[in-house]
Order: sequence, then C-alpha cells, then structure tokens
Amino acid sequence: MLHIISLITVGFIPAMAAVIIAYGLLRHAPVYDYFIEGARKGLETALDILPFLIGIFLAISCLTASGLLGLLNQVFHPLFQFLGIPPELLPLLFLRAVSGSGSMILVQNILETCGPDSYAGRVACVMSGGCETIIYVLALYFGVTGAKKTRHALKGGLIGYLTGVAVSLLICRIL
Repeated sequence: MLHIISLITVGFIPAMAAVIIAYGLLRHAPVYDYFIEGARKGLETALDILPFLIGIFLAISCLTASGLLGLLNQVFHPLFQFLGIPPELLPLLFLRAVSGSGSMILVQNILETCGPDSYAGRVACVMSGGCETIIYVLALYFGVTGAKKTRHALKGGLIGYLTGVAVSLLICRIL
C-alpha cells in the first residue's frame, strides 16, 4: 500500500501537467501561450508582493534583534505560568501571528528541548498547523490590493488566532 501511495505522490504533478496539456490540445487552445501569459502574471504578482515581504521580514528581524521578544517573554511569564502554559511556548505565541517560517524554527527548538511527546511539543505542533500568521497575511493582502480600510480584519484575525491558541492548549491537555 505504501509503495502505491509513493508512486501516486511522485507521479501526481507530471500526470496533472500531462492532463492539462492534453485537454488544451484537444480543445485546440494555444497551451504554450497560456503558459507564458500565466508565468508573466505570476512574476508581476511576485514583484507586487516583494516590497511587503521585505518590510515584514525586516520588522521580524528588528523585533527579535532588539530583544523585545525577550522582554515580552519576561513580562508575560508569570501570567502564563499561572495559566499552566509552558514557558517554552511564550516566544511561539508571540511570533506565530507574525511569521510562519520564524515560528517553525521555534517549534523545532521546542521539539528538540522538550521532546515531541511533551505537552509543550504537542501544543507547538498543533499551533503551527492551526493558527494563522495573521499579521503577515493582512500585510500582504491589504498591501497588494491597496485596500486602505481594514475594517475589522485585524480584530477578527486576532480573535481567531487567540481561539486557535486556546483550542490548541485545550486539545493537547485533553489528549
């Protein structure tokens, strides 16, 4: 069974490409021209997004290099200790809303120090899969679309993020 799944996984993308090309050729569509047009639009989108990505990564670098993340860790440590949240999760709780790649490094550190079967390790894994990087998404979305009025997007995103954190803690505590 695993061998069959492995073959499907390896062959899926080439098979999909072949099906798309064959469908286009059967419909007498200019497949190559569509490909070039899509690639051009993809590059334009990448160039539109690039300044916002650079800004976000610069902000994350400043946040971590300035020591602000460590200060937040010290300020909130007593509250989180009272709530029964492992102190190893504090940096992850603050960084996950901002950066997915940065938070994955923290998850790796938690798994190496606490172990994958520990409460902190399980919560870190569930949080990394269940909580969105809201600041990153909002900055990209509103930056690329040029929207000026964010209305309730940040509030809704933060409520969803905090709900995801609470559910991650609860589920891992129960299981």
